[in-house]
Amino acid sequence: MNRFQFYFKAQTAHGLHSPSIYSLYCELLNPYLKGEIDYSQLKEALSKRYSDCSLIEIQSKIDIAKTDQNTIILFKKPHDKEEIWNDLHSHPTVIQTVDLFELGILFFKPICPKQHFYLRKMA
Repeated sequence: MNRFQFYFKAQTAHGLHSPSIYSLYCELLNPYLKGEIDYSQLKEALSKRYSDCSLIEIQSKIDIAKTDQNTIILFKKPHDKEEIWNDLHSHPTVIQTVDLFELGILFFKPICPKQHFYLRKMA
């Protein structure tokens, strides 16, 4: 998917029906997209917010079946490696994904319904 296609598929906070993703978007993701916080600040804030989870960064395919349920995966530039990204977010153990175009976030929370969000910055 190119950036143009992504833009028309992505949404902002308006229309988000997941309270947890809405809150995450308003507090961390939109500031990150707007350049108000950088990647390392986002990682630190995610670690604090989800202190009961492991936060890992990947750049290539991993054996997702061996990933613990309390894990959050950060995948930089998922659209550069579209096949890997599609395999990851379609895996049954991945419950929620957030696609920011330049960054993909995968959640393994078994209590949530399976959802995939495309998010862009809000003015």
